[in-house]
Amino acid sequence: MADKPTIAFVETSLTDGSFEADLAKEIMSIVGDRAETITLDYEDLPLAGESPEYPLPEAALAVRDKLGNADAVWVVVSEYKKTIPDSLRNLFDWLSLPSTKDEEGENVLNQKPVAISGVGGFEELHPRIMVGDLLEDAGMRLFPVEVGLSVPDEAVQTGDWAMTEADQEALRTQAEDFLTFISENEVK
Repeated sequence: MADKPTIAFVETSLTDGSFEADLAKEIMSIVGDRAETITLDYEDLPLAGESPEYPLPEAALAVRDKLGNADAVWVVVSEYKKTIPDSLRNLFDWLSLPSTKDEEGENVLNQKPVAISGVGGFEELHPRIMVGDLLEDAGMRLFPVEVGLSVPDEAVQTGDWAMTEADQEALRTQAEDFLTFISENEVK
C-alpha cells in the first residue's frame, strides 16, 4: 500500500443520480485526500456461467485489474425488491474467478478489506446482510461496522434526498474507522 490507500467504490445501482450514487459521493468527500478513490463500472460485464470462458472476457479482466489494484473496497447498497441486484452478484462471481485456467484459486478479493453502507427504507437492512454474506463468501475481510441511512417516503417519491447531520456524522465515523481498519489489515 502506498502512503494512502486506494478504495474502490461499488454501487449496487448502475443509474446516475441514484441514492447510492449520492451516498458514494458523500463518502468519497468525507474520505477526502486521506485515500485515493475510484469507482468501479461493471455495467458491461457479461453474465458469468457455471463454466466460465477462458481467458476471461476483456470487461471482466478490466474490472479485476482495477479492483485488484485497490487496497480496499466500499460497497454502497440499497434495497432492490428485497434482495440485491443480479448485476452485483455477477460482478463478484467474475472477481472471484482466476483470470486463466492455470491460476488455481487466484482470487483478487482474498482478504481485501471491504465496508458496506446502505441507503433506503427500513428494509435496506436485508440487502446489507446479503451483500455481507456475498463478500465474505468471496474471501473478503468484512469491516464490522455498517451504516444504513433511511430515506423518507417523500424523498423516495420526489427523488430529492438530503442527508441529515446525524447521517453525515455516522458516515464520518465509519470512514475514520474503516481507514484504520485498512491500515491494520493490509493485504500482503
